Amino acid sequence: MKQYNLFDLKPIETKSYRAIRHDIVRKKQNSNSNEVHHPLQKINQIHKVLSEENKSNKILELFSGRGNLTKHYQKFGDVSCYDKKYKKTGDSFLVFHNLIFDKKKFNVIDIDAYGFPNRFFPDIYLLIDNGYLFITMPKPSVNILNGITQTHLYSYFGVSNPCKNTIINQIVLWGLCHWRKVELIDQIDLKSIWRFVFKVVKVKATEYTGVKNR
Repeated sequence: MKQYNLFDLKPIETKSYRAIRHDIVRKKQNSNSNEVHHPLQKINQIHKVLSEENKSNKILELFSGRGNLTKHYQKFGDVSCYDKKYKKTGDSFLVFHNLIFDKKKFNVIDIDAYGFPNRFFPDIYLLIDNGYLFITMPKPSVNILNGITQTHLYSYFGVSNPCKNTIINQIVLWGLCHWRKVELIDQIDLKSIWRFVFKVVKVKATEYTGVKNR
């Protein structure tokens, strides 16, 4: 019988409940499961907010995945969709910087990231002067996995576990970095995520602040 030295044994690595749950969600995302993508609720929200009478929208869809929403956005205008995995168009977190450099403008933007979309702010507002911003936001209380995620959230929201109102208020405030007036007009609760829609309008700094230039 082989004998073991207690000090030679390696500790067994265990995952937390949240980490295990995160792995399960990722597998469901990869299989395009409706349970995590919620296409019906997102589609209903799109039709609720946008008017089918206006088919001239310029729409930017980031993290478009397999196109669950693309075919519905096409009813409202021309769609530019990007997804690193399924469309091989590069990382959406980097692509949007190229769009800004090229001075592109859209009046509908959809950010349906697989994680937190914080890295798009505040510069995503440079791509929209008058229109709607759809955002999928994971609930921090459900999706916080470790100190890295908590520090990431703290760097953007000032707290490691921001509540919904804190997130909404910060997204609105980021708009002023590029003189955009931002207003939440619709939201839906989808278990582990929120789906927000903001109305975005470019404003003049002088008019917004009431300050007159000499």
